[in-house]
Amino acid sequence: MALTAITSSGGALIQETIDIINDNAAASVTLTGTETLTNKTLTSPSVTGGAFTGTGPTGVMVTKVVSFTENATNTTHTGTVTIPAGAWLHDVRITSSVLWTGGSAVMDVGDTADPNGYFEAINLKATDLLVGEVLAINGSSQWGGKEGAYLVAATGRRGPTSSNFGQYYAAGSSILGTITVGTPATTAGRTFMSVTYSVGEVSAAVPSGS
Repeated sequence: MALTAITSSGGALIQETIDIINDNAAASVTLTGTETLTNKTLTSPSVTGGAFTGTGPTGVMVTKVVSFTENATNTTHTGTVTIPAGAWLHDVRITSSVLWTGGSAVMDVGDTADPNGYFEAINLKATDLLVGEVLAINGSSQWGGKEGAYLVAATGRRGPTSSNFGQYYAAGSSILGTITVGTPATTAGRTFMSVTYSVGEVSAAVPSGS
């Protein structure tokens, strides 16, 4: 229910509406701006445009999806997902819901340092990535023979070796998906790239012994 209070300020009447939430009743509260919640439990919260900052919780998994749509005009489609410094890159996945049908359609996936480091020359028109198939960086069985320099089954390599190291992006970067189309003429193709990462709380190991 709501309680309405009438107060006076400088000769003007001010009406304030205060929502009173019954513990046994369903209620919806919208918070805007800066709010401090102490000893509160949020049940099924919906966060729009929010971000954890400062001393908030760490290790939260974040997944961002880039959609690529074929058109009859452009020869290059570039998708970018920013990876913050100190993040762990959990996975990069590529799938298509409709095959591309232009003169040619080839996709590279990598990061700022090596744009085809993860996957190289994926043919989006044919057998490299049929509808329902998924390429992913975790596990060589999911590479489809299209792995770039960052993925080496024999050594276990899974990422860059300078500034960022394997799946630990110490300096941060951007994951890039780039589709190059030869002679664009159709609007059929639909491809999606998902990138999952987290920024964990870092604790130092305690040395002992000598």
